[in-house]
Amino acid sequence: MRKKWIAAVMACCLVALSACSNGGNNGEAPAAEPKQAVKENGEVDYAFGKYEEPVTIHTVRAEYASAQFPAGDDMSNNVWTRAYKERFNIEVVTDWVTDEYDTKLNLAISSNELPDVFHVNATQLQQLIEADMIMDLTDVFDKYASDRVKGYMEADSSSYESGKRDGKLYGIPQLHWGFIDQPDFVWIRNDWKEELGLPDPQSIDDVKNIALKFMEAYGGYGMAVDQTLDYLNALAIAWDAHPDMWLKDQDGKIVYGSVQPEMKDALAAWAEWYKLGIIDPEFPVKDFSAMNSNVVAGEVGVQPYWQWWGYNPGVDVVTNLGKDAVFYPYKIKKADGSDATQSIFFANGVYTVVSKKSKHPEAAIKLLNFYAYILDEGVGSETPEALSAFIDKDIAHVTGAFKIINPNTDYEQFSRVSEALASGDTSAFTTSGMWQKYNNSVEFKKNGTPAATGDYLQQGSPKNAYGLSKEIIDNKQYIETALWGAPPEELADHGSTLDDILTEGFTKIIMGAENIDYFDTIVANWRSAGGDAATQAVNEMYGGN
Repeated sequence: MRKKWIAAVMACCLVALSACSNGGNNGEAPAAEPKQAVKENGEVDYAFGKYEEPVTIHTVRAEYASAQFPAGDDMSNNVWTRAYKERFNIEVVTDWVTDEYDTKLNLAISSNELPDVFHVNATQLQQLIEADMIMDLTDVFDKYASDRVKGYMEADSSSYESGKRDGKLYGIPQLHWGFIDQPDFVWIRNDWKEELGLPDPQSIDDVKNIALKFMEAYGGYGMAVDQTLDYLNALAIAWDAHPDMWLKDQDGKIVYGSVQPEMKDALAAWAEWYKLGIIDPEFPVKDFSAMNSNVVAGEVGVQPYWQWWGYNPGVDVVTNLGKDAVFYPYKIKKADGSDATQSIFFANGVYTVVSKKSKHPEAAIKLLNFYAYILDEGVGSETPEALSAFIDKDIAHVTGAFKIINPNTDYEQFSRVSEALASGDTSAFTTSGMWQKYNNSVEFKKNGTPAATGDYLQQGSPKNAYGLSKEIIDNKQYIETALWGAPPEELADHGSTLDDILTEGFTKIIMGAENIDYFDTIVANWRSAGGDAATQAVNEMYGGN
């Protein structure tokens, strides 16, 4: 379900491997520390120093569809990889790139053919630690991380601690863009809405009616969702349900939102929508790509989605259907028209890890330092042309495991970019990210450039996602998960099984294969399959009464 990061096969692979792992670098002695540049005062520049001799590290990458590369460049060979070589003498070799990252990584794990550096989710991190397949980075990070990167960790200490086990650092958190990144919305195709003269939705029932109007006028079905139910679950807050979230009940006990009575109300409504043809009739067999392909093809005009709709599928929608076909975000509202209370989750979901076979773990730290430098210090230190090459057209997102984010970035960035778009005064810009969001917003307004769609809909459009998010955050129209950090081992052990029970059961109710009272059976199955044990572990770890 939402934030379900790993396939069930992962656990089987890792259990088998944990028994045969030798806990070291296959008996090899660690590599000698390579020589590197010194500062003007004669000290070794551990954070940014260039190696005297070439150092090669292997990685793997998830495809990033919205990146627009210059001719000849791709995920494996681009401005970032060339800078690694030119500035650090680090040759980064990409073993594979895929749009099925978890599946292919699982296979690499099962065959014990891990690259030197790669990224994982929170559950994978815990399982890889158990299997003794990744390196303790405590000393390496302390020695090689830049002051800026260490400052990121201080700014979000809970994420930093979540990468540790027994005080040792195994996963370097990628961190996040801040709470402003988290609120979810219902996205509605704007040209259809205007052609039909429909007002902005003021309640969840209005969303249903807009979907019906679109179906009547344009055919197809009303709402795009996929087999995980992640996107449909984003609407559950309209019924005061908080699926996939651990929250405290009125007695102070931590409970799981997906199995609370409010979820039953949401499912009853969705079952009605399915009968009306609003919900994609083929959603149980559609993955993320298939869901979005129908949006790009112009077959559907409503989609519950996160704030980054403009990046994917937005870029492809504009490319295929034109700039007027963009979807705009709207707040999720209850039946009575009041704003729904959003769910705020523990934000860090990705970690950079280093295989125990790697000879140069410090190289990964240097490249993380470099990413932070470009994004937060590039203005004034790099030429505008150089910064543009690193950042524009979504190139900043192609770095894979060598990415780290300032957790204070987006809120301040949005405020300054909004002011500049209104006034034309860009003198307050202090980071390359501010320039990127501003320039792409202007570019889309002028030319409808597809690659600029994401930044425009996130920050620059008349109805933009971050503008709505800022209102939600400023007004504290949200609740935070009680699981504020790494999940307990019991949850990691049972998580995929428990998610499957809920997804399969909820799907049956939505499709009408079972009536709404089947919800009670689903909850009972969830509890007996490990839900009760996971609930107890979460309460013990995070202080529920």
